[in-house]
Amino acid sequence: MFIDRKKLNKYILYFLSVSSAVLCFLCMGIRLFELSKKNIGLFELMSMGFIMSEGKVNLNEARLNVRNYDSKNIISIKSHGASLTLKANEVKNAEVVALPEMCNDIMNFEIPHGEGENTFKIIESHFGDNGIKFDNFYFNNKSGIEINIAEELSKRPDIDIKRDGTPQVLIYHTHTCESYMDKDQGFYYASFYPRTENKRYSVVRVGEAICESLNKAGIGTVHDTTCHDSPSFSGSYKRSAQTIDRNLAEYPSIQVTIDIHRDTIGNNERGKIKPTFKVGARKAAQIMIMTGCDLDGSMEFPDWEYNLRLALRLQKSAETLYPGITRSLFFGPVKYNMNKTHASLLIEVGTEVNTLSEAVCTGGLIGNALAKVFEGL
Repeated sequence: MFIDRKKLNKYILYFLSVSSAVLCFLCMGIRLFELSKKNIGLFELMSMGFIMSEGKVNLNEARLNVRNYDSKNIISIKSHGASLTLKANEVKNAEVVALPEMCNDIMNFEIPHGEGENTFKIIESHFGDNGIKFDNFYFNNKSGIEINIAEELSKRPDIDIKRDGTPQVLIYHTHTCESYMDKDQGFYYASFYPRTENKRYSVVRVGEAICESLNKAGIGTVHDTTCHDSPSFSGSYKRSAQTIDRNLAEYPSIQVTIDIHRDTIGNNERGKIKPTFKVGARKAAQIMIMTGCDLDGSMEFPDWEYNLRLALRLQKSAETLYPGITRSLFFGPVKYNMNKTHASLLIEVGTEVNTLSEAVCTGGLIGNALAKVFEGL
């Protein structure tokens, strides 16, 4: 039998080339997958640059021009019971939990957009497994110093919460105009702008939910809704520091101050990240608790250890009550007005592509977790 060696060699070379290309792409895919698993925590660190305008941290300052939603173009907001379709990547709780009333309501409203606008994808994810694993939660230590988590958890936070009707907790918002998506649709429009002075649609609604849960538990809570980031975003933390001082002077019984934000992760090109978890029969926004330290005394923040002890207890309490609710607790060389009391924290509730309903539900859960911490002291 006659064999055309030229053709045979050609076929062999073609086969080897295709095989090599397939193998190369396969190896590259495996490598990228491994890198993405190891570095998903970088999303969380990068997101810090978006929420902070100043406050002693070595990350880029975000400079934004604030504009408002036209409240006339937002269809009426109302609450009613409804069920949600839950996706496969949501974390399942081990048991059915009793949820705050606000978790049974869905806020219906619509952010206006132009006909035929471009859309960008929303990537729904669950964060929480970067950093140091301790007990049922993760600790993301960016401080450069070693922390004995067990030892810090064993130390009592420097608070003595009373249930005598006097204010014990202050909830406020440095970035008061931060807002959320209107509906869970898997994409956002090019004109979507997650900032508004209308407090019915901003992080102020989350603060209301936290206050409602705490007050229901008998813990007096003040909710200061002063706007600090409009008309100017720069200087927000200086203005919110004045708000804290004013409240501490008016209500000297306040022991705990908590700054409620929402995060932003991703962009139009890669898609924006939406951190969620499943609680009971519905979906809610994950949180990231933040606490800072002053390693060399340059930030005039000498008693940061007390905040850390409260943050660790809240992280553990929240994760025990509502498994999956927390992203890794962030601990690093930041201040952000956390020097005002021995129990000052910053909490990120979801990102701008979580829905307002998901964030408000989580607000109620935060209040419950805080009440549980106070109860255990």
